[in-house]
Amino acid sequence: MMIRSTRAPRARHSIALALGLAAVLTLTACVGSEGPTQAATDRADDGTLTVYSEPTPAFDPRQYYGWINRALSDSLIDRDPDTGEYVPWLATSWEENESATEFTFHLREGATFSDGAPIDAHAVQANFDGVLADLAAGGGWYLRGLFDHYVGTDVIDSDTAVVKFSQPNPPFLTTVATSQLALLSPRSFDTDLIVRRTDFAASGPFVIDSYVPDESLVLKRRPDYNWASGLAEHQGPASIDTIDVRFVAEEGVREGALTSGQIDIAESPTVPGAIALERAGNSLHWRGQVGLPYYLEANFTKPLVQDLAVRRALQRAIDRQEISDSVTGVTAPPADSVITSTLTGHQSFDNLLGHDPDEARSILDDAGWNPSSDGIRAKNGERLELKVIGKSNDTVIRDSLVLIKEQAREVGIEITLQFTDNAGPTWWESGADYLFQGNKSPDADILRKIYQNEGKQAQPWLYTNSSDVSTHGGRLEEVLQLQATEPDQSARTALLAEAQEILIEDAICIPLIENESGYVAAGPRVHGLRLDSLSNLIVSDAWVDN
Repeated sequence: MMIRSTRAPRARHSIALALGLAAVLTLTACVGSEGPTQAATDRADDGTLTVYSEPTPAFDPRQYYGWINRALSDSLIDRDPDTGEYVPWLATSWEENESATEFTFHLREGATFSDGAPIDAHAVQANFDGVLADLAAGGGWYLRGLFDHYVGTDVIDSDTAVVKFSQPNPPFLTTVATSQLALLSPRSFDTDLIVRRTDFAASGPFVIDSYVPDESLVLKRRPDYNWASGLAEHQGPASIDTIDVRFVAEEGVREGALTSGQIDIAESPTVPGAIALERAGNSLHWRGQVGLPYYLEANFTKPLVQDLAVRRALQRAIDRQEISDSVTGVTAPPADSVITSTLTGHQSFDNLLGHDPDEARSILDDAGWNPSSDGIRAKNGERLELKVIGKSNDTVIRDSLVLIKEQAREVGIEITLQFTDNAGPTWWESGADYLFQGNKSPDADILRKIYQNEGKQAQPWLYTNSSDVSTHGGRLEEVLQLQATEPDQSARTALLAEAQEILIEDAICIPLIENESGYVAAGPRVHGLRLDSLSNLIVSDAWVDN
């Protein structure tokens, strides 16, 4: 049996282009932060933190990710983003059996949800049983596949719960340590998923005081909060009394408000805006997103994209370094795999992703795609044209697509761009394709969720049999399923590496750039910000000069 012992708290966008770009951001470090927080004697209590944030549709941590839901909710355990070490939170200790089928959690005493319900073994049981209910109701995308072999949660006593699976579940603990499995009050699972987006009870250091959809949100600290993560630099109630959030879609407005001193934090600044803000004495906080990079996901309902040569040629035609240098700079280095470099199990395949327009042309020549008079290739009277819809309000996606259009044209591929605010959920059925955002994930099993044969049920633009799109036959499906239940970490890493290689080699996925997550610019009076293992900004440790 593997024992997880208690540790004392320490101070401290797809182009479904005919391909669809799923954007789950990433980055490798935190830059511009103030470093170690100031001494505890310098900490000031009370005060208001004013934030201009991007609009968000939900605060429920199981339906959406971000800094707001992390301020409202806690998890059983936490994970150090630098070392990968698990540390106590709502559970003081835990055990995992050798086969990774049983996980025992020993809960701390005295912790409660904001509605007064105790955080006990029955609450843990309700939360894990609630995953099945969410999945049955069409929710729980982040957890899809994680509970395929869930047997149930046994209540040993009020402080001890044992979670059981019929097959090994290596990704389970990693997910438990994130907001995707944050604990909610059992009553929250009696609420419709849509209502629960903004109406639920959790155990975090802040609670919702008021909310005006698409306009504002006010969070107030819980005066009785006393169960912070073992990674927290401050125990007890949050130092900040009030967080005043205004939802502002325009990046320039967010940046201008911080420049003028009207606010304390501006979320997701532009590259030039961030440079100017830092030069003016503000700090930048970000970390590479854990999960998927920006990538082009093939819409296999398009006959043109079913052509392996077209996908492989586009893979080689894209200059990822140019996109990084020209659009995002240091916050988004070129992707070297289909999962990000911050994710355990990542392997670099930059040799397969290098910019090589000569090879791209050769691939198309060999497949019978010949240049026309205008340079765009054709085959059997069909022009090699991929139509793409991009998000008009996302500068990274918009500017990246413009560059990709130019790069693809150099090898004879025409990309026609159309920008819109919302292409709708049935974009894949239309004559054009859609650039959409992907998701964070704490574990590389996200590749199985997307690219397994059953992935088409949730993503109808994919395939029902990977052998139809891969030269490796059914091996992709095999390795994706094997890694999900392989308890030996070295064996699982090898399987994940093989899956990544197949996805890249057959251009089933076309990764572009990694990108930042938890990205904010903070004024000089803000201290103690940090980011968690899922690259969410943590404000529970923060304090402001008053």
